[in-house]
Amino acid sequence: MKRDTSLLLLTLLIPFYALAGIPEGYYDAANGKKKAALKAALHAIIQPETLLTYGSGAGHTWTGFYTTDRMPDGQVIDRYSYDKRYFPASASEHSASAVSGMNIEHSFPKSWWGGANNNAYKDLFNLMPCEQTINSSKSNYAMGKVTNVKTTNGCTKVGTGPTSAGETANLWEPADEWKGDFARDYFYMVTTYSNLTWTSNGLDMLEKDDYPTMQQWAYTLLLEWSRQDPVDEIELARNDAVYGIQGNRNPFVDFPNLAEYVWGDSVDYAFNTNGTTTGGGGSGGDEPNPDFATLVDCTMTSGLDPFFVRTAEGEEGIVWTSTTKYGAVGNAYNIDGKTADEYLMVSLNLAMMQDAVLTFEHATGYNKTASVEDTYFQVLVSYDYDGVPEDATWLKLDAQFPPLPSSSSFSTFVSSGDISLASACGRPNVTLAFRYTSNSTACYAWEIKNVKVTAQEMTDALPLLAQEDDNDYGTSFYDEAHNAPTYDLAGRRVPAGTKGLVIRGGRMILQK
Repeated sequence: MKRDTSLLLLTLLIPFYALAGIPEGYYDAANGKKKAALKAALHAIIQPETLLTYGSGAGHTWTGFYTTDRMPDGQVIDRYSYDKRYFPASASEHSASAVSGMNIEHSFPKSWWGGANNNAYKDLFNLMPCEQTINSSKSNYAMGKVTNVKTTNGCTKVGTGPTSAGETANLWEPADEWKGDFARDYFYMVTTYSNLTWTSNGLDMLEKDDYPTMQQWAYTLLLEWSRQDPVDEIELARNDAVYGIQGNRNPFVDFPNLAEYVWGDSVDYAFNTNGTTTGGGGSGGDEPNPDFATLVDCTMTSGLDPFFVRTAEGEEGIVWTSTTKYGAVGNAYNIDGKTADEYLMVSLNLAMMQDAVLTFEHATGYNKTASVEDTYFQVLVSYDYDGVPEDATWLKLDAQFPPLPSSSSFSTFVSSGDISLASACGRPNVTLAFRYTSNSTACYAWEIKNVKVTAQEMTDALPLLAQEDDNDYGTSFYDEAHNAPTYDLAGRRVPAGTKGLVIRGGRMILQK
């Protein structure tokens, strides 16, 4: 929800030295990058140049707040409370003391990285004035959807709520009109300070790595909040004001749909500063990829659908089950003889798709000294599956597997990496499979979650209007589809006369 700021904006004071807009070339190093590489480029770009000293007085945080979080009548902009408090009459842009009843609040708690011994402790993008009582109540909890409210001041809620599937934690939740602001602050923090070691309650939201740094439930929620509460003039003005003090900017304010390229629905596309808008509204900018399609998006934690399980002989399988914590789990330990050969499968129609990509997360168990990759666990694709896996032709896909567990139990979850399905594009009958095999002497476990298949729709290709005739795909096919674009099996547009197997009109044909 975009808040109504018309009255506030009439009186909002923007400091005379604030630099309106993005300096030319500031984000150039991020152009052409996506996902982890984009986040790494942003990390290098947005490091602060100058930081105020934490506290009150000249050159300190509260003097910064006088510039970044003050209305012309002296009222403090408090994103945590609807109470009205004012800067002292003696305060100025050169020196300001703490406002009575308020604290300097780290919205991204300082205890998550161990305290004051780094720049994150003093960064104004993460520091905001906050009423003392609610500041104490929210403690160092993670931010999320509070479903069991224990404390509220009418603006901020504190209590418990869900994090990942089947888990709850102590949380705090901002008011709707500030959710996007805090989301973009968190995007900034996990990008600017991804090199820090997260500790304590921070692990409810974070992971100890450079990408994605946030757990999936966290970035999914923050993306939702960022879309619902777009950037407005208050946030833009604060971005300029902090830039005037620190010499760095929050790119997720400058480009409201940038987060989609790092964690959201555009991670498979390269970011470009010329391809996004710099203001709020709607989804946060022009839709960069209108033909982008998500074909499979299954956490595996609340059932296996749209996946199904078959034995090698085509019978219904029993090895694969869905669990709320670990997703799909393949384990034959409790089966007689511990021998299994079962496929966890999903059917896809990629006839009008290009640039398809498969991603998932997985972990392995009880294989401390045994490599399971390709030997017992395989990621496969077939173009001729017709109900019986052992009768189909399967091609192996290259997924990144977890390292061997450090104990006799389980490895950590790792990303499969981006697995290209380009060779499957243009085909109407595609089957992906996770094949689990075991025997009486080698019976291991495989956990899989967050399976996603994305692709680009070939919107300029004509649909097939007539079925092919006997042996050569038929004269009627060519008559109806002769004007359709021609694609190779990787989904790239090629000249109409290209020899060999090509895609035209949503059908694979052999051109001689």
